[in-house]
Amino acid sequence: MQADPSPTFRLEAPAHASGPLKALRDFAWLLRAELFVLRETWFWYFVQSSFVSVSYFVFLWLLVGRQAQADVSYLVVGSLVMGLSFGGMLSLGQHLGFLKEVSAFDYYAALPISKAAFVAAVTTRGTLLALPAAAVTALLAAAFFGVSLPPVAVPILLLSAYAMSGFGAVIGFWSPSAQVASLLTQILQTVIVFFAPVYYPPAALPDPLRVVAHLWPTTHAATALHAAISGHTGPALYAPVLVLAAFCAVSLVLIPLRLDWRARR
Repeated sequence: MQADPSPTFRLEAPAHASGPLKALRDFAWLLRAELFVLRETWFWYFVQSSFVSVSYFVFLWLLVGRQAQADVSYLVVGSLVMGLSFGGMLSLGQHLGFLKEVSAFDYYAALPISKAAFVAAVTTRGTLLALPAAAVTALLAAAFFGVSLPPVAVPILLLSAYAMSGFGAVIGFWSPSAQVASLLTQILQTVIVFFAPVYYPPAALPDPLRVVAHLWPTTHAATALHAAISGHTGPALYAPVLVLAAFCAVSLVLIPLRLDWRARR
């Protein structure tokens, strides 16, 4: 009688080792790690970003707002966008530049995580830092100037924060050092806020700058917020929202494809 063959054991990956479920789990753990790092400094991020946006709002209102009440909505939108760019783009770019400087990406490269999950986690970190300052500006605008944000402005602010966080991620990932990342984010923030139709209408810009301004997410964020505050619907509202969604898609799709964990330059 022939003996039964010895049983064969096969090692199989668990069902959650790949696919959307694993990506969501990676994202949740990475975001939790990012928030854990912020547990002692989140308050000062909030104070700084809120102080900057509100200070610009008050300064410009004292300078021009009392003589031109019709421009208050531009000051509100400009301050909202300023806060989003400060918390989403500037702080995130500097944070990623620091991680690169201390070779923290080598640690992430050793983990069984996808680059897309990591990029999504850090951009969500930037978004969460940016939104509280926008909430403070919106409350002050409604209380003292009678400019209220409609409900549709909430997803616009969220998309805008993600789009600007994507800009910060690009700078942080590809800057050769933390110092360069800090300088580039500060330069870029000046360009995309003050040389874009954020605090003023597009007609105030020279034609060359008006064309270049379409490259910045701040332009489309301000356009969408103005349309929402004015009660516009249709292309005036949906066109800039679609552009902001495209910026977010670029952040989550193209950045991971080009990201090299161990790149130093």
